[in-house]
Amino acid sequence: MADTKKSKIKYYTVAIAIVIIVAAILIVPRWNRYQTQRRSTAAREAVAALRNYVDDYVKNHQSAGGFNVDAALTEIGISNRILRNWDFAIAWKPSAIYTQQMMESLREVETSSYVNIAPYKIIMAVATKEGPVTEGRKIWYDGDNNSFHGFGIDSEVEPDWGRILPNP
Repeated sequence: MADTKKSKIKYYTVAIAIVIIVAAILIVPRWNRYQTQRRSTAAREAVAALRNYVDDYVKNHQSAGGFNVDAALTEIGISNRILRNWDFAIAWKPSAIYTQQMMESLREVETSSYVNIAPYKIIMAVATKEGPVTEGRKIWYDGDNNSFHGFGIDSEVEPDWGRILPNP
C-alpha cells in the first residue's frame, strides 16, 4: 500500500512538472512578443509626438532654426522612463532640398491628393543601455515616405543611411 502511495506521488509530481514545462513553452514566446510590442509602441508614440511637434514648430516659425530636441521632448511631456530608455535625434533636410520639394508638390496640386513634405529626413529613437530593449535598436519615422520603421514595426533594422546622409 505504501508503494502505491509513493507511485501516485511520483506520478502527480511528474504530471505537474510536464504541465508547467508545456505552459512555459506556450506562454514565454507570447509574453516576449507582448513586451516587444509594448516597448515598440511606447517609442513609436514618442517619435510620433515629436514629429507632430516638429511639424507645428516649422509651421509657426517658418523654419527649423532654433529647434531643440530636448526642450521639445520636455514640452511634449514624454515620460522620464521613455527618455531614459531611448535617445532621440532628427536628421534635417537642407533648406534648399525642403524648398525644392515644396515647389514640386505645388505642381501636383491638380491631383487633389495629400502630399507630405517634411523638413526632416528622419526622426529616430535609439535604445539606450539603461533600457530593457537591446542597446542600439532603432525606431524611426521616414519623412520622405511618411512611414514608421524599425524595432517591433517591420524587418528593417537600419535606415537607408546612403539616402539620409548622401555626403557624410
